[in-house]
Amino acid sequence: MKDSSKLRRSLAKAFCWESISFIIAILFTGWYLGSWQVSLELTSILFVIKLTFFLIHERIWHQIRWGKHS
Repeated sequence: MKDSSKLRRSLAKAFCWESISFIIAILFTGWYLGSWQVSLELTSILFVIKLTFFLIHERIWHQIRWGKHS
């Protein structure tokens, strides 16, 4: 698999997971804080941060040979 394909796959995985996480976080923080506006702002910031770190994590793991078949 080409590196650009791996990057697109990692991005799709990260975006998919973070979208699910975003919905869960919005519902929980909105309920807990009692403010849907604050919940949306906080969760949006965390979405970008977590997406970025997930992509970095994925790229590092693609470089590790452990557990891969040749």
